[in-house]
Amino acid sequence: MNAFIIPLTVFVAVVFAVSAIGKLRSPDRGRASFDALQIPVRHPDAAATALIVAESLVALGLVATWGWVFLLFAAAALVLTAGLLIVVVRAHRRGATDDCGCFGDWLPAAIGPRLITRNVMLTVAALGVLVSSAGILALSDEPFGLPLALSSPASSASTAGALAASALVAAATWAMVRATTPGAAARSPAARGVGAVLLPETSEIVDLLAPGARARLLIFVSAGCHACDTALAPLRTAQDDLGGLVDVYVVQRASSGSADARSAHELPVNARFVLDVGGSLGASLDTGPATPVAALIGTDGVQAGPLAIGSEEAVLLIDSIRSLAAAPPA
Repeated sequence: MNAFIIPLTVFVAVVFAVSAIGKLRSPDRGRASFDALQIPVRHPDAAATALIVAESLVALGLVATWGWVFLLFAAAALVLTAGLLIVVVRAHRRGATDDCGCFGDWLPAAIGPRLITRNVMLTVAALGVLVSSAGILALSDEPFGLPLALSSPASSASTAGALAASALVAAATWAMVRATTPGAAARSPAARGVGAVLLPETSEIVDLLAPGARARLLIFVSAGCHACDTALAPLRTAQDDLGGLVDVYVVQRASSGSADARSAHELPVNARFVLDVGGSLGASLDTGPATPVAALIGTDGVQAGPLAIGSEEAVLLIDSIRSLAAAPPA
């Protein structure tokens, strides 16, 4: 039994630790996850901090405690994973498609069937830890905990349990990787017209993937996306520096409803707001449903470098262009 529960416990603890560290590295993504999952929170900053603390304590408790205290942490892990599964399913049924921000900028995953599969596997893993440890305590009257289990001699009869645990960990890892939204690699010139977008102010149609005299910086956003505001913030101060190199477009994915004809975010002064009405621009760049996403398009109409997924990567791309613009000519 120990050979089954030890790798499973370590896996669940690592997942919680990675989640907490990812949110800590990108606190805006932790706050944005409440918006993405459509969870009404009066104080999102405090709630995000509390979630980071809770995940950190669970990760530490799973590897450092034993007995009834371990059972309490195992139960907390199950409550957190099951709760996340419930809210993800609810958000999916309501039509949400944003990046859940569950791991900050690490392992970005759009709300959808793949994310639900990932969370089901994590919930099953947490349930396995709780049931197995409770079973050990009930049947043998001996407390379980990693410090105790790792100090006891290994048994050859534990091989089958180790194999079962490895299979479950492998399945959960596969689900997590499969749910991750990959960045698109640089690609060849797109077919003519696939980058067509609408400028609501003038009702003009422009193709952002057509060759032009200037490069273009595209920032894909969506309504209710706090991380999108974070990605746009440096553009409001960097606009003068960027203006000499690129034209900035804030691209909002259009859906039904007249409200989509207006920007859901405060725009930089010189940025142009456009609507990706048919979704052809996002599909051509393979941005996926998560936001924010930034893309640099060269004068030849070809994507330059990988997509910048999430606010942290988008800000890094903006800062890189800004540095290039500020560099003295050779």
